[in-house]
Amino acid sequence: MTISMLKSIGVKLQEARKKSGLTQLQVAKLIGINKAQLSYYETAAREINLNILEKLANLYGYKIDYFVTGNEIKEPEIQIAFRGENMCNEDLKTIAWTKTFLNNLSEMNDLIKE
Repeated sequence: MTISMLKSIGVKLQEARKKSGLTQLQVAKLIGINKAQLSYYETAAREINLNILEKLANLYGYKIDYFVTGNEIKEPEIQIAFRGENMCNEDLKTIAWTKTFLNNLSEMNDLIKE
């Protein structure tokens, strides 16, 4: 990945996390990395692997291609309103699973329409 691509992904990740109302610590714990590692991804200090990017995309309610394409920032495909600061890890896991399920359902519906 080029540095400009990493920076673009980082900006989008940080904005998506903030829109979700989550802290770096909450997100890092939920996806199984440390806070510093998430910070490195958001600041383009390190390259992100697709497995981690997919987990983050699902948590934030975006499709993974949103982060890797040059598309302008848009709202996530799936939006669920909640206050992240009051959520336990189990609640956040449930929300991430729900967003993943809804994204998959949306993609299946798109395929059926084609």
